[in-house]
Amino acid sequence: MMKKLFAIVVALSLVGSAHSFAFAEKKATVSIPEGTSAYKIVDKEGNFVDLEFTYKKDEITVVVTVPNTENDPQIITVPLENTEKRDEDSADSTGGDLKNDSIFSVPTDSVNHWARNDILLMTQLGLLKGYPDGTFKPEKTITRAEYAALLERVLKMASTVPKPVETTVFSDVKPDDWFFGPVSSLVVRKNINPEVYLEGHFFPNAAIPREEIALWTAVDVPEISSQDVKFKDESAMKYPVDVKKVAAAGLLKGFPDGSFRPNGNTTRAEAATMMVRFLKMKGIINEQNERKM
Repeated sequence: MMKKLFAIVVALSLVGSAHSFAFAEKKATVSIPEGTSAYKIVDKEGNFVDLEFTYKKDEITVVVTVPNTENDPQIITVPLENTEKRDEDSADSTGGDLKNDSIFSVPTDSVNHWARNDILLMTQLGLLKGYPDGTFKPEKTITRAEYAALLERVLKMASTVPKPVETTVFSDVKPDDWFFGPVSSLVVRKNINPEVYLEGHFFPNAAIPREEIALWTAVDVPEISSQDVKFKDESAMKYPVDVKKVAAAGLLKGFPDGSFRPNGNTTRAEAATMMVRFLKMKGIINEQNERKM
C-alpha cells in the first residue's frame, strides 16, 4: 500500500535568547512521511523546535517542544478523516487504484514516481509548479531559464537575493522575458558568470548541462574537502572544481559506472530532489528522503 503523506502547517515562535523572541512570520507546509515519530524544524539562524508524533486510527497527536526554555510543550491534535470508504470508491473502471492523493496535492503523474516526496514538498512550498492539466512532467528536461528561476526562488528562502538590474547582459535575455529577473539576479550574485557564455548568448530555452548546474550552485555551497570525490570522466569537465564541490556536499551525485556525465541533462524531478538537498544543507528543511541523481 502506498505510503500516505499528511501536511501540517505550524506557526511557531522560536526563542532567540533569554530575553527576546524571534517569530516565524512566514508559514510553510512541510510534508512528513507517515510513520515518522520525531521531526526537527530548524531555521537558518539555528533556532529549532522538536516535534513528536503519536498515530492513532482517527487522529495524530503532535507534541511541539521548544528546547532550552521553560515553556511547556504544546499539544496539537490532528483529526483524520476516515478514508476507507473513499479508497474503495476511488478505484477506476479498470480495477486500478487511483491512490486518491489529490488531498495532498500530488501531481497526477508523480504519485508513483521515485521523487514523489521531493516533488510534493517543492510544489507545496511554491518553489516548483505543475501544469494546468494537473501534471508535473517529472521526466521533462529543465532548461537554463527554468533552473535560473528555480534557483533564485530557493535562494530567497536561504539567503539574500539582490533585485535584478535593468542592464541587459545577454543578447537573448530581454527585460520583457519572464526569466529576465531571475537571470539578472543570479548574475549580480555571481551564480551566473557571463564570461562563460560565448558572444553574449545565454540560450535560455536550451537544456542546462549537469556541470553548469554545479557551476551556478557551487557559489552557495560552503567550502568542503572534495579530494575523495572522483569521477572517471573528469577530463571531459569544464568546471571540475565546482562539480566536485557540489558532489562533496551531496547535492549532485554520480552514476553507478563512476561517471558524472557533465554534459547530461537534468529532469524536473532531479532538480526538485537537488533543491530539497540544498535546503537541507542550509537548515531550512529536514528529514527528507534522498535519492540518487
